[in-house]
Amino acid sequence: MQVLTAGKVGPAGFTPLAGAGAAAYAPKDGDRMLTDLSMYNSPPSENITLEEFERLALARLSVLKEMEAYKLRHPTKGEKELMDKLKQLKQKHMKGLAGISTSNHEEEVRNDLISHYVLRLAYCRTAELRKWFLAQECEMFRLKFGTYNAAEHEAFLAAHAPQYRPVAEKELVDVMDEIVKVMKSNLESKETIVRAQQDKRFYKVSWTRVPELVAQRKVLLRGGWAYVSRDALAPLVVAEFRAGVSKGLSDMARRWRQMFPVEEEQRLQPLVASLTSRSLIADYSGVTTKYGDVSASNLHHLAARHFPLCMSHLMGILHSERHLRHGGRQQLGLFLKAIGLPMEEALLFWRSEFAPRTPSDQFDKQHAYNIRHNYGREGKRTDYTAHNCTTIVSFSGGVGDHHGCPYRRLDETSLRAALSRLHCDDRKIEEAVSKARDGHYQLACAAAFEGIHRVPELDVGISAPLQYYAESRRICTERDSTSAATTVATGGAAEVTELGDPPGSAAGAGGAGEQAGGRGVKRPASGLPGNLR
Repeated sequence: MQVLTAGKVGPAGFTPLAGAGAAAYAPKDGDRMLTDLSMYNSPPSENITLEEFERLALARLSVLKEMEAYKLRHPTKGEKELMDKLKQLKQKHMKGLAGISTSNHEEEVRNDLISHYVLRLAYCRTAELRKWFLAQECEMFRLKFGTYNAAEHEAFLAAHAPQYRPVAEKELVDVMDEIVKVMKSNLESKETIVRAQQDKRFYKVSWTRVPELVAQRKVLLRGGWAYVSRDALAPLVVAEFRAGVSKGLSDMARRWRQMFPVEEEQRLQPLVASLTSRSLIADYSGVTTKYGDVSASNLHHLAARHFPLCMSHLMGILHSERHLRHGGRQQLGLFLKAIGLPMEEALLFWRSEFAPRTPSDQFDKQHAYNIRHNYGREGKRTDYTAHNCTTIVSFSGGVGDHHGCPYRRLDETSLRAALSRLHCDDRKIEEAVSKARDGHYQLACAAAFEGIHRVPELDVGISAPLQYYAESRRICTERDSTSAATTVATGGAAEVTELGDPPGSAAGAGGAGEQAGGRGVKRPASGLPGNLR
C-alpha cells in the first residue's frame, strides 16, 4: 500500500511512488538534523505493506505514551534526563523496524516520517485526539531541538525555517548596543546579557511572525525585522512546528473520508481509526490456562493476592453486602470470565455470594440468565470481553454503585485505607493518591502495583485489569519458584503466609478496616508481605 498524505494528490489523497524507496530520505553523512528532527512539511511517498504501516504507528505511539507517563511521574526531571529517556525509548521501539535494507540514518528518517504521518491521520478525527497528539509531538520536537548547537541550529533553520535568518557579523555589531538596551529594559539578568554578547548568534525574522514579543517589547525592531537571540529561538521554532502540525491535522480531519481509496477503505480505515484506542500491552489471553484452574473456591484467595483495586474493591463489597448492582456485576463478572473462571463455577460463585439475601430460585430468575449471557450462552451468544481501564474510568454511578475506577471514585482517605489493606508501600500509596488527585488514574494504579509487589517502576500505566492480574501472577509465581529452590538448596523449610482472608474481612481489600481479633499477616525477613514472596 502507499503512504497516506495530507496533500491533495489524486482522488484519495495518496502520493504516487517516487524516488528509490528509502533512498529518497537518505541524509547526508554527518548531517544530524536530517536524522533527528523534522518539521514534517512534506509527507512520505513510497509503497509499504499494511503490516509495516501498523507496526511503525504502534512503535511511535509507544514512544509518545511512555514519554508522557515518564514526565508525569517525574515532573522535576531536567532536560538532559528527559532527552536521555527519549533516546532510550526510541532505541527500544523504533530501531530495526524498516522493512527494507537501509543504513541506520536512512532507517531512522524513514521510520520517523512514516510513523508521524500515520499517527497524524489516526489522531486528526476529534479535537481531543488532536490536542493530545500535538502536545506530545511538540514536546518531543522541543527536547530534540534543545540538544542542537549553534551551527546545527543554523543548518536546521536554513533547511526547514528559512524565515529565521542569521544576522551577519557586521550587521550585529551595528545593532548590538540597542539589543543590550532592550534586554536591560526587560530586566534580563546580567548573565543572560553577557551570554548573548559572547554567543553572537542572533536571528532576524519579520515582526509579523513574533507579534507577542513585539507587543511586550522584548525584541529590537529595525526596518520591519525583529532581532531574536538564540536563547529565545527555541520557543519560536516550536511554535512554528506546532502551527504546521496543527494545520496538517485540521486539513486531514476535513478530508478524512477522502484519504482512503475505495478498494482500501474497508480494511484500512478501521485499522487507522483503531490506533487511538489500541492497547500497547502484551496479549494476556493465555493467562486463563497458564496458572492453573480458577474456581469459586479459590477466588477470594486470588483476589487477595492478584486482583487490582477496581476488582478487589468489588469483591469486598459483594462479600460484605451480599449484593452488587448491575454495573458492578458486569465489571467484575467479565473480569472473572477473562481470568479463566468457567461459567458453571461463575454461577456457583455468584449464587453463594448472594445466598444470604437472595434465595436460590430468586437468583435463577433474576441473575442466572445475565451470567450465561456474558459467557455467550444466551441471547445473541456474543463472546463478551472484559473492560479495559479506559472503559472503567469512564463509568459513573450514583449512590449505591461501586463499579468504575476506585482511583477516581474514592476520596483520598478511603483510597489510602484500601491500598494500606493491600499492604502497599507507604511511599507508593502517597504517589498513587497524588496521581489520582491529578486525574492520572492508570499511573496511580501502576504506582500501587509497584508498591504492593515491590517491583521497579513500570514504563506506562496499567491499561487493563487483566494486565494487572497477569503480571501479578507472573511475579508471584517467579518468587514462589525462587523461594522453593532456595529451600531445597538449604535443606530448610520456607515459611509462607498467604493472604487468604476473603475480601470484606479484616484483612480484605474491600473491608472496613482492621477488626479486633482479626487474623494478622506475617511478614518474612525480606520485608515483603508473605503473599508476595
